Amino acid sequence: MPVYLALLFLFLHVFPAPSFALQQLDPVVLKAAVDNSLKAEGRKLGDYALFDQDGDRFMLSEYFGKGKPLVLSYIYTSCPEVCPTITMELKRAVDGAREKFGDRFEVLTIGFDAANDTPERLKRYGASYTDSFEGFRFASGDAETIEKLLADAGFFNFRQDDGSFDHMDMATMIKPDGTVYRQVFSLRSQPQNLAMRLDELIAGKAAVSDSLTLVDRIKFFCYRYDPQSGKYVLDYPVFVSIALQAVIIGAIVYAVWGRRIGRWMKRK
Repeated sequence: MPVYLALLFLFLHVFPAPSFALQQLDPVVLKAAVDNSLKAEGRKLGDYALFDQDGDRFMLSEYFGKGKPLVLSYIYTSCPEVCPTITMELKRAVDGAREKFGDRFEVLTIGFDAANDTPERLKRYGASYTDSFEGFRFASGDAETIEKLLADAGFFNFRQDDGSFDHMDMATMIKPDGTVYRQVFSLRSQPQNLAMRLDELIAGKAAVSDSLTLVDRIKFFCYRYDPQSGKYVLDYPVFVSIALQAVIIGAIVYAVWGRRIGRWMKRK
């Protein structure tokens, strides 16, 4: 058996395929999720019936055609730590943008846990961050509607067995006509990017291109809820998986090409 096949055989038996839940955190899956989010840019959102924190029903299309961009963010109200941090940073970024642009944009936060994100819970959650829901609304809908909306907008989430979610840390910038403009990732660590995108849409500044590495993409998912500690923790299995794959790939490359590279270097 060739050396590289022996290494591959060893890898598959010593490090078997992870469970379905861990597969959701596999780097390949994470990269695909971010790629899917980026593919939503330029897509015209469909129309969806939602209800807000006061229980009032409205259509998403009511935001469009009024000349105002829409900031779409995503949370679930039972999230103990990460979603509150996301919303806090979002609110700070929005407050800063309000000083510059006033009411020239809208903010809508979607509760994606359709079964539990009731108007009462949305209002209680939202009241922790804003005294007025005017221009900073919280909303959800039935499970089918929310699933379609999230797919349309390019938002990834996965429910764990304990009821918590692995999900992206992102907001979606929507043009006044209802077209997805840009995804804004990592609100917890880079909330300033939200103001940058609003500058592009409202003030007409030139768009800034993003170059996302695989590590950048993985960072959007690297925290998971630990039911024992009651907190979100760094998801070390993701990074261990990356390291193991890098070692195995490096070993295979060396086994196949190592001698040839050595001979080539000697010739030099």
